Formats: sequence, structure tokens, C-alpha cells
Amino acid sequence: MRRKLLILTALILVLSFCVGLAGCDKKADSPGDTSTPSSSDSPSTAASTEEDLGNFEFTLSLHDPITSPNAVYFQEWADAINKATDGHVKITLHGSSTLAAATDVADMVKDGGCDIGWLYTSYYAGQFPLTDVINLPMQGFGDPLVSTSVLWDLYDEYQEVRDEWGAFKMLMLYGNPGMIFASAKAPITTVADLAGLSLRCPAGAITNVLTAWGANPITMPPPDIYQAIEKNNISGYIFEPSGITNFSLEEVTKYYTDLPMYDGPFGLIMNKASWDSLPKKYQDIIDGLSGFDGSFGAAQCFADAVDVARKTIVDAGGEFVTVSKEALAEFQIEADKYADGWADGIGGSIDAAAYLAKAKSLAQQYS
Repeated sequence: MRRKLLILTALILVLSFCVGLAGCDKKADSPGDTSTPSSSDSPSTAASTEEDLGNFEFTLSLHDPITSPNAVYFQEWADAINKATDGHVKITLHGSSTLAAATDVADMVKDGGCDIGWLYTSYYAGQFPLTDVINLPMQGFGDPLVSTSVLWDLYDEYQEVRDEWGAFKMLMLYGNPGMIFASAKAPITTVADLAGLSLRCPAGAITNVLTAWGANPITMPPPDIYQAIEKNNISGYIFEPSGITNFSLEEVTKYYTDLPMYDGPFGLIMNKASWDSLPKKYQDIIDGLSGFDGSFGAAQCFADAVDVARKTIVDAGGEFVTVSKEALAEFQIEADKYADGWADGIGGSIDAAAYLAKAKSLAQQYS
């Protein structure tokens, strides 16, 4: 399959701007048109041509801290763009929701309040239903590299998926590491352990499945989790490992269930007018550093951060616990029930049942 060849190519291409991140230790030349004027061009003519393209400054909003793995990756990406355009395109990162909240970034990008935004689809109920297929708990989506490959195959094949992102210029689309249970006072290893627990979750399908498992799902953005645990407003949460350490949650939780349930889809999106303001040469450079290759690099660095996060969690006194085969089967019952009914709620002209089957089949292939 074409995507399998692209994965190998991506590992070479994208790591050129992933030098500063743990686990990303390979280098390659940045893709894109970064050619310099030929010797036949006079210096004054070349300088004038480049100057005529103009200078462009854009903002990029993230809800994670600026020191998080994805923020570090995007800074490398922004630096690569700046270098490839000879300093004519500058992208400034704004972390910790200082520019736009996680639940507002889509509207902010669409309306031009910020130029580029890091969007987590689960915060936008009903807006990205087909992209959210990798959100279905325990359906084979628990690895960011697998999910990223699945998402791009679906994005390429289905116009309906591309339409979900039609209000923006799509720069990257990828999955995060598998989401797990974390709890403060007692481990979660069976469905019975969830009975009556109030757990933070990031919205989406997991809220319905958590309810079926007997828990009380509470949706809230990551910056609010720490205080909610301290005040005993929640007993735990669902999060991916590097997200846990990004917000220092290992300080307030003790137990972590080694049960990657699903991946959350992330999009890096750009305001269309901001994109259209760029000369084609600069658009081509950004495209060369984005798309599937850039997305796979972001997913790879996200995956690499998991090992670092797990060590930080264990060093802080955290304990990772496992689930028995019998308990896993019990978790699976309600997850499958929800997945079986998922297609009925999609609507539109697409055959959602066939779409889900295709997504699960791709996940198995890439696994």
C-alpha cells in the first residue's frame, strides 16, 4: 500500500525538525523548495525577487504548555519554515491556552483571531464525526503511528472526511498515544472498580462508554484536572501518559491502568485567509513540511514522549497496573455495543458502517 511506503519515507523526512525532542535523533534535509538563486542571477536581482514576496508573521495557539512534546515539535517545524523561507515566514507559538482555549481554537482560527491552531476534535461534539472514528474505545485504535496512518488513508479516500475540515487549511492530522485510566486512591482493573467514580474525560465517545461501565464522566480541559483531583471533585481521569506529565498530574494520582483504550485525533489548522496571503513558493514550503509527513513526525515524537512520561510517573511513585483477560472481556462488551451503534448516529450520504469497517481494517494492517 502507498501509505506503508510513505511511512518509511516520513521517518526520514520529518525528523529534520525534531532534533530537540527526546527519541528523535535522526536528521534529514528539510523538504520543500529551499533553492537559492543560480549563479547567473545578479545579487541585486535575487534580493529584489525575494524581497517582493514580503514578510509574514503568524500566531499558533496550543492548549498544552510550551514545553510539551508537541509544542517542542511545532517549534522545530516553525523554525524549519522560517529557515526555508530565508526568514520571511515567522510563526510564533502561544501555549497553555494563552491565545485561545482548547474549546475555542476552531472558531478563533476560522474567524482569524489566531492564524494557526492545534485542535483536539473531542472538544467539538458533532463537528468531526468521521475523523473521530479513532476515538471509539477498544476498537483497535491505541497507537499514534497506526492511527495517523489510518486517518490519512481515510482523509485521502473520503471527500466526507475532507469536508469536515473544509473551513480551514489542513496542515497536520494525527492521533495521540493511547488514553489510559489514572486514579488517585485505588487502581482501576475491572468494570466494577468504575462504579460510581467521577472521572475526567476529554469528551467524545468515551463519555458514553464510561457511563455504560458505571462511572460518572466529567468533561474538562487538561489545565483544570489538577485542582479537581486536589478538591476531590473527581477520583481520576482518562489521559495519555505525556499529557499526564505535561500538567504534573503524577503529583496527585497514584495508579495508572495499562489499557490503551483509544487515540484522540489532533489537527493543526490554519485560517484560510492567512494561508491565501502567502505566495505559492511559501505555501509549497509549508506543505512540504506538513501533510502526512509532518503529521507522522508529530505522532512519532508524541509516541517517543510516552517512555519519558512513564519513567517520570514511576519516579514520582506511580504504579502501572494491568487488566486480566477476563476483566478485559468485560470492558469490551460495552465498548463493542457502542461501536456497533456508532454508525447509526453519523447520518449523511456516507455508508458509516462500511467506513468504520474500513478504519478498523486499516488499523489491523498498520498494526
